[in-house]
Amino acid sequence: MVNFYKIGNSVASALFEYNTSKIVHINSKKVGFVNRLIQLLIIGYVIGYAIIYKKGYQKFDVGLSSVTTKVKGVVQTNLSINYPIRVENKTTWGVFNQGPRTWDSADYVTPAEEYEAVFVMTNMILTPEQKQGKCPEDYAVREAMCTNDSDCVARKVPKNGGHGIMTGKCIESDRPHAVSKMCEIETWCPVENNKLPMQGTNFGKPLSNKTCLFEEAINFTISLKNTVRFPEFGVTVRNIDDEHNDKDYLSKCEYNHKDQQQRLCPKISLKTIFDEISGTAFNDTAIRGGVVGIKITWDCNLDYDKHKCLPRYSFFRLDNPLSKVSPGYNVRIAQYDMTDKKFARRTLIKAYGIRFVIMVDAQVRLFERKINKTEEEDSVWLVHQFLHLL
Repeated sequence: MVNFYKIGNSVASALFEYNTSKIVHINSKKVGFVNRLIQLLIIGYVIGYAIIYKKGYQKFDVGLSSVTTKVKGVVQTNLSINYPIRVENKTTWGVFNQGPRTWDSADYVTPAEEYEAVFVMTNMILTPEQKQGKCPEDYAVREAMCTNDSDCVARKVPKNGGHGIMTGKCIESDRPHAVSKMCEIETWCPVENNKLPMQGTNFGKPLSNKTCLFEEAINFTISLKNTVRFPEFGVTVRNIDDEHNDKDYLSKCEYNHKDQQQRLCPKISLKTIFDEISGTAFNDTAIRGGVVGIKITWDCNLDYDKHKCLPRYSFFRLDNPLSKVSPGYNVRIAQYDMTDKKFARRTLIKAYGIRFVIMVDAQVRLFERKINKTEEEDSVWLVHQFLHLL
């Protein structure tokens, strides 16, 4: 049987009964001090850290970047190189007189275009007048050392740096001071000279392993064209001022971080780059090559004028110059002689140089009416935890 009396009491309690908070007066200066200190810490966190330090009142965006490069500068050589020639199983030494040659960026920049990087040749080893034929393997390839024909397996490629296919014959080496006979191989002959410095002279002066061949490369310049787009705000910035009235600005300026105007110039000399890298000298890097980072930093506040959004350049060595295993940086370039219709000929260049890698770190921020949601949630959570402690 339904008890209408109990039901009526329950309804009356729900409608007409309520709670009020009870105020407790804490008569303790120590507890009061701790309470106020916690309140100040909460306020300091929200205002000082979440809003001011972490820019919680601003919205952030990361830029999408593209970089192109242009290298300018010329250098001249007058090389006379000694190289082995093998005729009728006998080795003689020829002389490759290149004569005066001017090298421009089309010669020493390879490949012509890279993704956010550029390679500048500063030193080299030439192996001239190569053609397809049979010749002894390089004495540095230990597996190709031999005393008789049985040590040379026909149709086999020597391991660890072999340059061709073994014919099965053991012959005299064509390199000076070789201590062993070498297996004969089919390849581009003579086999590449792989030791610095080259045997020869430049302008009549013996080549040395203490200086690079392109000493004047220190005066080369790299021009950087960087465009950054911030899709969140529809803003695009460039490291070249579009409103610059002087059309000859880029030809006249050169980057100098100590000069208020020149520090924005996107044309940077190799000398300046190495002057700003602590403990790294141009010549030491140029002899065997290396990898250098160029960083373009954009840290923009769009609450101010967009034209105050300016790049900063910094430079640093990326590879380890003290590495004992495969130090430096080099690439190989083959230049073919198309005048000989009967035999394919080429000059092989082992090009040592500096690979500049361009990195862009771009971010922008703009005032937002409400505090960043993440920072707001962090603040609410912290307040909640402190209130529980109280």
